[in-house]
Amino acid sequence: MTVRRRVFLGASGAVLTRRGEAQTGSASAVAEALRYLASSATLQNKMSSLVASRDTRPEVKAFASREAQASADHLEQLRTFASARALQLPEGMDAEHRAMWDNIEPLDYLALTRRYAEVEQQALERDVQMYEEAAKSSDANVQALATKMLPGLRDRLVQARSVHDAVKP
Repeated sequence: MTVRRRVFLGASGAVLTRRGEAQTGSASAVAEALRYLASSATLQNKMSSLVASRDTRPEVKAFASREAQASADHLEQLRTFASARALQLPEGMDAEHRAMWDNIEPLDYLALTRRYAEVEQQALERDVQMYEEAAKSSDANVQALATKMLPGLRDRLVQARSVHDAVKP
């Protein structure tokens, strides 16, 4: 886990849970967490769509197709939540997710499938971790979003691990 990711997860967990006087500045931390999650969902959608269009194995193609739709749905739910809080989410990916995309997009065949399975699993693990922290929030809206998102993300993570195990060397 990169230092940036550890700092971000720690900060978002502390702020999203809003303990004590952490109320000050919490809106900006929620906004940052939402931007990160939206960027992650955008990356997952792009990768999944690419793999669904290129992979020849039916099980990987089916998984990637489901993931493309699930990540699009996830992104829409984040946009709805952000809009209700008068926050605007960027359309694209942050620099970290763009770099991942730039390294995945040119790959083909088995290299693409293996890298996709690895990155998809890691992204879902990170998303689940962030929502688990958010579920501890004293902010009812943040807690409700986390409670709504976690079951689906956990199911997707189980499937991603299965695909990753099936294609790893």
